[in-house]
Amino acid sequence: MIPRRISAICMFALVVFPMAIPGPVIAAEHPNIVYMLVDNWGSGDISIQGGTVQTPNIDQFARSGFRFTNFNVQNQCTPTRSAIMTGRLPIRSGTQKVAAPGEPDGMAPWEYTIAELLYDAGYATALYGKWHLGSRPGRMPNDQGFGEWWGINEGSNAAAYTSTPQFDPEVADVPHFWTGVRGQPSTTTDVYDKPAKASMDSKSTAKAIRFIQARSRSDSPFFVYVGFTHFHPPWGVHSDFDNRSGAGVYADTKLEVDHNVGQILDAIKTAGAADNTIVILTGDNGAANYPSPGLVTGEVGGSNGQWRGGLSTAYEGGMRTPAMIRWPGRIPEAVVSDEIIADLDWLPTIAHLIGQEKRIPTDRPIDGIDQSDFMLGRKPKSNREHVVTYVGDTVFAVKWRSMKVHFAAAEGTHSVVHTFTFPQVFDIKEDPKESFELWGNEGYAHAWVMQPVSKILTDLKKSMGKYQNIQPGQDFRGYQ
Repeated sequence: MIPRRISAICMFALVVFPMAIPGPVIAAEHPNIVYMLVDNWGSGDISIQGGTVQTPNIDQFARSGFRFTNFNVQNQCTPTRSAIMTGRLPIRSGTQKVAAPGEPDGMAPWEYTIAELLYDAGYATALYGKWHLGSRPGRMPNDQGFGEWWGINEGSNAAAYTSTPQFDPEVADVPHFWTGVRGQPSTTTDVYDKPAKASMDSKSTAKAIRFIQARSRSDSPFFVYVGFTHFHPPWGVHSDFDNRSGAGVYADTKLEVDHNVGQILDAIKTAGAADNTIVILTGDNGAANYPSPGLVTGEVGGSNGQWRGGLSTAYEGGMRTPAMIRWPGRIPEAVVSDEIIADLDWLPTIAHLIGQEKRIPTDRPIDGIDQSDFMLGRKPKSNREHVVTYVGDTVFAVKWRSMKVHFAAAEGTHSVVHTFTFPQVFDIKEDPKESFELWGNEGYAHAWVMQPVSKILTDLKKSMGKYQNIQPGQDFRGYQ
């Protein structure tokens, strides 16, 4: 079935894979789907990946399914959310960066999201928490496939706006929570400020649990997307976790995130839906723990593990976040892989897992790759060999297999951007800190890597020539 919005016209595995799950996924099966997205989550922020603050619920979840140590996202909040929703590079959708207040933003209603695909397949759909893919009517979650939603339409940092002494509500909007249902305009509810943000993730969790409990008694499958606002500033946690760690607010936040994830997992189990529910847990970008010269931060936290860089950089610390998926009896347990996976891959992969691949749009480029056979244990390697990292409108880096080529770089979230006379080349398998540059240090011996990388970029340029990129805020209606 063609979606209604379509216009007319390698890396290495860390463990040996268990035996593949026999037999095909039956198309008639419609498992529930729960997607939890953590904000600014570093690769080393969970204890199963070396974090010093214990995260037992997340660790147990990871052991019960498939954990990816080379899961690649975009460089900021909005682009990653767009990639998850559409399976398309955000620059194609005009969502390649976080829009400043007052700038045009959001996905064009023409985009076909994973929520719309699932809704069209008969799923009840809901979003609780952070959206950040459109701040104006017509570009809210209930306009893009979600039957109901509650949360914030813009960035988590908006909670701090009214706390600044210079804030003037006559020239800048007071941030609010929003709520909406499909077919009706979204409306504002309570003010979204710093105290409200501190309790927001707890409320998102509670709403998701109620949705799971109610929908588990229905004959229809459900999809719930929970967009947490932790670990994004302004800092603050629910009062139940204030100073719980004894190590500061960031450590307290890890405890709260782990608790909220555990609450949702327990709700799925209690509802008797665990065996028929795909659960996905990822981050949207690395931790912003790489301060720049001259930048004074009141609280620096987060761990990107062994990787260089963080939020808004194209280094591995900004690109890799914790990621895991569980589907009991279908996806093998206790698998850990360093094969390349991308946020772009979720839309085609989910569609194939539930037998709804015919709903994937064919009138536009889909950059995501179906990884269902890989995740089901039927093949040992990912179908993806590369990722292209944009920072805004610029290609900063291309990762191909274990090689990484940088054309531009920023060391931190607020750093100066540097460009290079020759691209910088690193072997991230042997050099996770991307500290020993091969092109110059080894006498141009690694210049050959530009051949596969140039082909990747040339093919991408051709595709964007045929299918022009949508501009931020554009009311795009389809390709001719």
